[in-house]
Amino acid sequence: MINQTIEEKRNKLNLDIRSILSIIDLIDGKGKKYEDYIPDSLNEEEYLNQQLALVSEAKERLLNIFKE
Repeated sequence: MINQTIEEKRNKLNLDIRSILSIIDLIDGKGKKYEDYIPDSLNEEEYLNQQLALVSEAKERLLNIFKE
């Protein structure tokens, strides 16, 4: 049960980050396909690395929007 709850939270976090990136896509017009998180497909480190990469991309793209 605990593992299922953690996977649900992992999926929710991934969806929320990808939603933010989709909003950025609308603003800067540089749409991209972002991978879905597949439950139980990544260990903790791989999952965190995936989410950190998405957040870094969002941050960089937002900075670029405000620089223009």
